[in-house]
Order: sequence, then C-alpha cells, then structure tokens
Amino acid sequence: MKKALLIIATLVSTSSFASQCDIDAKHLKADYKITNSHKAQQSSESLTLWRNDQQVAHQSEVITELWQHLANNQIRPIRYFNAQQRGIEYQPSEVRGVQNWSAKSQLVDNHLIEKMTLVSTQGTGCDEVKNYTLSENGNDFNLTFFTHSKLVKTFSISNKKSQTTTLLSLNNVSTDEPLISAQFAQWDRFQTTDYADIGDNEGDPFLAKMINLGFIEHSATGFYNQQGEAIQGGHHH
Repeated sequence: MKKALLIIATLVSTSSFASQCDIDAKHLKADYKITNSHKAQQSSESLTLWRNDQQVAHQSEVITELWQHLANNQIRPIRYFNAQQRGIEYQPSEVRGVQNWSAKSQLVDNHLIEKMTLVSTQGTGCDEVKNYTLSENGNDFNLTFFTHSKLVKTFSISNKKSQTTTLLSLNNVSTDEPLISAQFAQWDRFQTTDYADIGDNEGDPFLAKMINLGFIEHSATGFYNQQGEAIQGGHHH
C-alpha cells in the first residue's frame, strides 16, 4: 500500500513539475506577423510586443506605442516615431477609447477572452496553450493563448459576409533582459513633447507634419478591444 501511495505521490509531483514554467512573463519581446485578407487580396505587417515590468510597447514600422502602468491603475501613453526619434507624451485623461492594461500587454483584452469558450488545453509547462473560440455579430474569433507567458500564439478574426480575415501569429519570443532594458532606455532618450504643449510648438516642422498626417490625436490601440473590434497599430487612420 505504501508503495502504491509513493507511486501516486511521484506521479503528482512530476505532473505539477511539468506544469511549471520559469519564463518571466513581465520581461519579454514577442515578434508577430499580422496578415489581413480581403477576398483574394492579402497584406501583412510586423508588430513587436515589448514588456518591461510596468511598461509595455507595441512597435510597428513607423510608430511605437508605449504605455506606462501607473500606481493609480491609470495608463499613460507615449507615441514614438521611430525614424525621427521623437515622441509625444499624453496624460491618461487625453486618451480616447477603452484603456485596458490586458489589451496592451497581451494584444487581446481579458474581457474578450472571458466571453470566449475554452475548447481545449494542450501541452505542458511553458508550452501549455489554451484554445478559445467565439462567434459574435457575424465575426468568428479563434485564439490560441500561452497560459504562463500570457502571449497570443495565434488569433484570427474572420467575417464571412465581408470576406475578411485578420490573423495575428507569433514568430519569435526573446527573454533577453539586457536587450529589453536597452530598448526601453533608447526610447527614453528620444526627444518628447507633451500633447498639451503642441499648440505652442507649431513652428516645429516635425510636429506640423504629424498634425497634418493625423498622427497627433491619440486613440486606443490594443490589438482588439473588449467589443472584439480590430484596432491595429495606431497608424491606420
């Protein structure tokens, strides 16, 4: 009897060991590809998600959106322009739309995940993923989500009526902390202007150009908001 109990105890301990994962989910870099399909046409772009504790950034080709999670649970955004090495800082009150930390740090809002149906769980440890599905308002959502790192593996939203599909797929993950710290430090060195002071700086050619291009008004840019609407990048105006 003791032997049987020992075997059971061993099985329990190995299975709990298999479910553990030592990835630091608060410090990572995840490279994604976004593929948009409409009928026979297809286009793609890259998006990199950066996490550095209470800071998260979405880096695309032209713009990097960075959010700081403040102690009062508010979110303070900074919009960086990569090539110009300039930035615009916003106060939480100056941001329109839903501001949800999970949407920033995971690219998919927890409110949306809660509405979805868990279909299956696969893998163990760091490789454990949960598969979710949801059909709502003519849209079909399919999500594969890494349990421990809280990262999207794949996420698709398709609409049969409009014959459109958007697919977010994970290509690579890095947990190189010096690399991550260095990238946030680099953004921190960019010259920034407060959104409230833009009117006093209209003579600045960079700001004048950004106003004309419509890049100054800030809107919510989690990959999907809690209504499941696609809000990509922040440079799609």
